Amino acid sequence: MKCMFESCSLAIAHASENNSFAGYYSESSNPDPNIHMHNCCEIFFCLSGGKNFLIGSQLYEVSDNDIFVINQYEGHKITYLDDTKFRRYVLQISPEFIYGVSSNCTDLGKCFYPHEYGFDHRRQLTKEMAENFKKKIDMLSVDFGYGDDILKRQIMTELLVELNRIFMTSDEASVISSSNTAVRAAIDYINANYSQPLNLESVAKSAYLSVNQLCRLFSKYCGTTVAKYIMSKRISEAKKLLASGKSVTETAMLCGFGDYSVFMRVFKKSVGMTPGKYKSLSE
Repeated sequence: MKCMFESCSLAIAHASENNSFAGYYSESSNPDPNIHMHNCCEIFFCLSGGKNFLIGSQLYEVSDNDIFVINQYEGHKITYLDDTKFRRYVLQISPEFIYGVSSNCTDLGKCFYPHEYGFDHRRQLTKEMAENFKKKIDMLSVDFGYGDDILKRQIMTELLVELNRIFMTSDEASVISSSNTAVRAAIDYINANYSQPLNLESVAKSAYLSVNQLCRLFSKYCGTTVAKYIMSKRISEAKKLLASGKSVTETAMLCGFGDYSVFMRVFKKSVGMTPGKYKSLSE
């Protein structure tokens, strides 16, 4: 059973279509400014070269052997160091797979949900922990022959158990990047006001910056634009509301989309399906 692929998009497609899991290893750098959002939970294991990681409402400074967990509602975008090889493993896991291997006593989705404001998506692994985690991931590339699919499901289940133990027993790292307090203030303002009309001037004013300063710093620390972050935040909240049973019309209004047609177009482009279809699949 193939479950390690050459790109993130292939891994996401395999995990989503099969209610399963998939991953990839990469050393390539990708300057894509878009914020990523998909219907899988993600484990991001940075071996080297990470710089800043924007996940949902949080901005992290990345260190070697940091591991991050991200659920399907959270937009995310990582930046990397220019002078260091950017080495990482990324695992995409369907929520259905996580629910399927959980039990009444053991919720393997606990490390992914819920992510309240202030939740730390990151843990710093020791050298020994990182090596053990890497060995398990590498086993997903092995062809075990007879029983291959069962053995790989077992490996993935063991990874999820270990990951939850790490998040349950280790101390939380510093949640917020200390790189730039003005960027943090801008993010906080957007998170508090995404349901209202927003523009660059109001966001810049909240952080005591000019528009040019805001755009430059946001790109430097977050690797994306203010407009893309605002849209990602609105779509993220829309996914949550639709999954909770809200109507498409009410969701559009609550997430700051004054134009219903714009909401339909942006949601489909970001999520890969219409809001109505996403709502029906989430019920």
